Amino acid sequence: MPFLIENIIKVVFTLLVIVVIGNVVIIGLAFARRQRRERYFQRIDFVRREFRPVVGNLLSGRMDYQEGFNRLKSISGLDRLYLLEELLLEKRPTASEEPVLRRLCEDLGLVRTWQNRLAGHMDTASVREAVGRPEGIIERVGKLRFLIRAKSAENLGILRHRESWPLLVKALEDPHPDIQSVASRAIAAIGEPESFPALVAQLHKVVLNASTAALSLRSVKSSLVSFPLKCASGLLPSLRHSNRRIRFLATDVVREMVAREAKGEDEYGLDRKTLGMEMAEVFLTQLPFDENPDVRARSAPVISHISDPRSAPVLLTLLRDTAWFVRLHAVRALAQRRFLPQAGEIRQSLSDPNWRVREASVATLRTFGAAGFNQLIEHFISTEDTYSREQVADELQRGGLIPDVLRRYGEDGDWRAAQVLDQMVRMGKTAYVLGFLSKEAQPPVRKKFLVKYVKDPDPQIRQWVARLATSEPDSEIRGLAMAALESRSPAAER
Repeated sequence: MPFLIENIIKVVFTLLVIVVIGNVVIIGLAFARRQRRERYFQRIDFVRREFRPVVGNLLSGRMDYQEGFNRLKSISGLDRLYLLEELLLEKRPTASEEPVLRRLCEDLGLVRTWQNRLAGHMDTASVREAVGRPEGIIERVGKLRFLIRAKSAENLGILRHRESWPLLVKALEDPHPDIQSVASRAIAAIGEPESFPALVAQLHKVVLNASTAALSLRSVKSSLVSFPLKCASGLLPSLRHSNRRIRFLATDVVREMVAREAKGEDEYGLDRKTLGMEMAEVFLTQLPFDENPDVRARSAPVISHISDPRSAPVLLTLLRDTAWFVRLHAVRALAQRRFLPQAGEIRQSLSDPNWRVREASVATLRTFGAAGFNQLIEHFISTEDTYSREQVADELQRGGLIPDVLRRYGEDGDWRAAQVLDQMVRMGKTAYVLGFLSKEAQPPVRKKFLVKYVKDPDPQIRQWVARLATSEPDSEIRGLAMAALESRSPAAER
């Protein structure tokens, strides 16, 4: 049957009508969506303009609670909960604002809504509701509901809603990794001691079943570290676990807890009441001798803070460990004034085969003040170890200790400072010394150094003498420098 030209015209016309109608519908939907968004943002702006001052006054205590609550309760509409959430959690509350904000969210029904959503009790939104509020579309799409549940867990963590910790612990077993991660952070923010064992169990699960665990090790560890030090006793089984990696991670968590507590305190001490008798014994008698060198290394900072006479001998044992990074952590841990009697043993680490340990040893001795400085310069002038001598010389310059050496050099009878300068001149490390002599040292110190080293062949010293001859304000020193230049023979100059 032939296909007539009239039929082709009808088909083309029909397709053209369909395309035109489709374009009109799309344009209409776009305009409708734009108008809806304009109304939505106008409503958002109105709510913020009217109620943001109310929230601010409530949180700061400048408004009666009941009055502010009644005004916020007057917000209505399908998007009421969303608007309240935007208003109340627009920024993270301070510690003083948290109690009022928590009470507001409870009284307005937000906490109960978040708890229900986190538990998975969400009714499928109708089409009208879905269009009427921002999260409605997500509620209608089952695979996207985890976004609302994760947001609910985050909100409970922001409020530090202590009564919600059982729900958050249950969320750690959720099949979706994002919900697990947010729940672990919320648990850490709340800091309920009863939730600590659940995170420890997650740590074991992540280490022992890494292929099946959805929660990342970083998330679990950072959450554990956020808990107060008094919860560290919950890690005792982990510190004694047969798995060496679990022992390492548990030790590292305690180390970070102690570091947070000790921050800002020069001589922070851990007594048995703070750390716990059993925990202190584990750190003093077991972990420093663990087969895993990472465990031995991470135990050193904790041991250094334990107020026990065994702490110093244990750290000195770690200072002689076969693994260089264990020695590094041990020498860094000894950088406290109460370990001044161990300065002699620490000085031996200045000759350690590893340069990082030598560098850390210099830094540790510097914390001991004059006694540590004496240990440094005595080692510097007596050692035959070239690498150790180079390390100490660099640290003397980098650590700003040259002014002390020159001050002692200017004092009669301090032979060690003179030997330090002799050694540095022989090593060719005179740039910092000469710079300080030129700008800040007293004239008697410059004169003493000039008289002794005026004939030294070091190029930097010779240039320094030439500058003194032209720009030194002290006439006596300038005269000595000029005489030294005149006495140089042409052959020597060449």
